Parts: sequence; C-alpha cells; structure tokens
Amino acid sequence: MTKHLSGKWCIHYRAMSEHKTCEAGVPYDSLKHIPFAKRPCFREKGEAIRPGCDQVEYPPPEQEAEYEAAMQQRFKNIGVARAAIVDYFGGPWKKGMDGSGGFIDCPVCKTGTLKFSRSGYNGHIHAACTTNDCVSWME
Repeated sequence: MTKHLSGKWCIHYRAMSEHKTCEAGVPYDSLKHIPFAKRPCFREKGEAIRPGCDQVEYPPPEQEAEYEAAMQQRFKNIGVARAAIVDYFGGPWKKGMDGSGGFIDCPVCKTGTLKFSRSGYNGHIHAACTTNDCVSWME
C-alpha cells in the first residue's frame, strides 16, 4: 500500500526529521516561514490545498477511497484475528493474569500462522501472521 493515499499528506512528503527535501526536491527549509501545522505538505480531510509550494500534489479522490476501503478491511481483519487470540486464551484479560503467548492457524488468510503474545501487565496483544501483507499489530 502506498504511504500517502489518505489525502492528508502531499504525495511527495517524506519525514522532515529524516530528510532535507521532499521527493519532489523542495527543501523543507524553504517552508520555515510557514508555521509547521499550516504547511502545504499536510491538510485536513476535505481542506483545499494550502499555499506555499508549487509542487504540492495530493492523490485523486478515487485513490483516497481505495485507501480508506483498504484501511477499513485491515481493521476488520485485526478484529477477526484478535477475537481468535482472546478465544485461545479463554476470554478477555483480567488484572492479575500472567503474560502468555502462542500461535494458531491464521483466521484471516487461512494459510499462515498467527504468532502472538498478551501482556500480563495490561493485557495488550502483539501479533503477526507469517503471511506477507496479512495482519500484524501492537497494542
């Protein structure tokens, strides 16, 4: 999945903390006169393109819609996998339970192995399927 299809970032944006320019070659120093939260590299959903850069470009609406649908599917898949992990442990975490881990056949892709652990401290689950581009997350 391409990194900037949500429409919140310019398609040329790269982390300012790691790069001196965006992918279009615009020096981030050239935007210093604009407050960070008002730079053209970002926008809120539905907001017009902010002034200050001739190279700014956002994905078209159809790509944004595809990205949103893919994100919704990812969250749904995590929910399916998480429910299977909770079932494996015999129910939701309760204070005082020990941390534990395990693996099961992945209920999402049905071909990989879902490896996971649940914290004894707060019940957070970390998990990843062995199949590329299937589920993985940390709470």
